[in-house]
Amino acid sequence: MKLSLSLALVALAAVGSAQGPQRCSGMRVRRNAASLSPQEWQSIANVLRQMNDDGAISRFGASHDRLFSRVHGNTCFFPFHRRYVLEFENIARTYDPNFTVPYWDATESFRNPAADPVLSNNGLGANGGNNDHCLGSGIQSNMQVTYPNNHCLRRSFNQGDSIGAWYAPEIISSYIQSDTSLSTFRENIEYSIHGAVHLGLGGEMDTGYAAQDFSFMVHHANLDRLWWDWQNSHNSFLMYDGTGSNGPASLSDLIPEDSSVPFNGATVESVMVLGYGNVCYTYDSSSGPPQSYPSGGSNNSGANNNNGGNNNGANNANNANSNTGNDNGNNNSNGNNNSNGNNNGNNNGNGNNNSRSVTSSSSNLANRVLENQGIQNSLGSDIINRFFPGLGRRSGALKRREYQTQPANCGDPIPFPPRLTPEWIHMHGYDPERVECAHKNACEIVEALNNSTYTSPY
Repeated sequence: MKLSLSLALVALAAVGSAQGPQRCSGMRVRRNAASLSPQEWQSIANVLRQMNDDGAISRFGASHDRLFSRVHGNTCFFPFHRRYVLEFENIARTYDPNFTVPYWDATESFRNPAADPVLSNNGLGANGGNNDHCLGSGIQSNMQVTYPNNHCLRRSFNQGDSIGAWYAPEIISSYIQSDTSLSTFRENIEYSIHGAVHLGLGGEMDTGYAAQDFSFMVHHANLDRLWWDWQNSHNSFLMYDGTGSNGPASLSDLIPEDSSVPFNGATVESVMVLGYGNVCYTYDSSSGPPQSYPSGGSNNSGANNNNGGNNNGANNANNANSNTGNDNGNNNSNGNNNSNGNNNGNNNGNGNNNSRSVTSSSSNLANRVLENQGIQNSLGSDIINRFFPGLGRRSGALKRREYQTQPANCGDPIPFPPRLTPEWIHMHGYDPERVECAHKNACEIVEALNNSTYTSPY
C-alpha cells in the first residue's frame, strides 16, 4: 500500500512538472515611468545608491559586457533580458521590498526625445555635462562606477544637446501585428527602438556595460512589455524559434549567465510566460497572465508552439498579408483590446486569443484608440493588410494627404526613423544587409502613413 501511494505521488508530481511552472500567488505590476511621482523616483534613487555602494551596479554592467555577443543578434535577446531585468529587480527588492522596475515607453516622445519628462532631474536625468559627459542630474547624478575602470556615469546625447527623432509607435505597432515569428519580431525590435534609444542617450548606454545606467533597465522593461504584448497578440507564449545563443533555439536552452549575476541554470522556458514560476509581474497597460500555463512546453523546441508561425526569420512585412493576425477584424476598432491597465495582475487573463489581442505598441490607452481608428479610416486595404493586419481584413482605397490644401487637418508628418551606426552594427555582430532591410521596411511604413490623411496622436 505504501509503495502504491509513493508511486501515485511520483506520478502526480510528474504530471505537475509536465504542465509547466506554477502560477504565481502574488503579482507585482510594472508601471509606466511617466506616471511616477518625484517621491517614487527618489525611492528608486535611494535603492540605486545603496546597490552602487555595494558594487551591484557595476556587477550588472560587467556581466552584460561579458555576455554581450551571446545575447544580441539572436532569439535569446528577449528571454535573456527578461531574466536579467528580473534579477536586477529581485536584488533591488532586498533593499526595498516595494521596489519595481518601471518601463519607459520611449516611443511616446519619439519626435523630441530629449524633452521627455522621464529625462528630467526628477527622473533618469538629462544630458551629461562638460567634456567628460558625467551625468549631473537625475536619480544617478554624480554616480561613480567601477567597471571597466573607475569613472563617472556618462550620458552623451547623439546630437549634442538634443536627441534625434527615433521610432514612432506606429512602426512598433506594425511589428506587433505583422510579425508571426519571434525571430522576426526580435530582429525588428533589436534593429529599431532598441538601438535607437541606446544610441540616442549615448555615454554608458553606447557600451557593452550599458546596464550601469538605470535607463537600460527601464528601456529593456519596455522592450519586455512589447514582447509580452506580441506574445498575447499572437497567442505565442512559448514560441522560441530561429537561432539561440548556442545554435538552433530550444525552450530547454540555458539562459546565458555570468558568475557575477548568476541565474542558477534558468532555462528559456522558465521565463516565457509572465505570472508563472518566478516571473511574478505584469505591466499596467498589458494583459495579465493566462489562467492556465500554455501547452507546448516541456522540452519542445518552441518553433511550432501555439500558432505555428513563420520561422524563416525573414522580414514579414513583405508578405504580412497572409494569415498573420489572429484577429477576427470585429473587435479592434476601439483600440484597447482589453488591455485596460488594471493593476491587479489578473486583468484579462482568460487565455482567450481574441480578447488578448494587441494592435498598438503604445502604453497610452486613449492614444491606442486614436491610432487604430486613424489607420483604419486613412489607409487603403492593401497597406492595412500588409502592415497592420491585426486591424482586420479591409477593402478600400488610400485616402491621400493633400499638403497644400489641408495642412491643418493632417497634422505633422511622422519623421523617418534613424539608422543604426556602423559602429553599433559591428559591435553587435549584426548582418548589415538585414539591418538595412529592416530600416527600409520601417521607412515604408512611415511613408504609407504620411501619404495618407492619417494624423498621429503622438
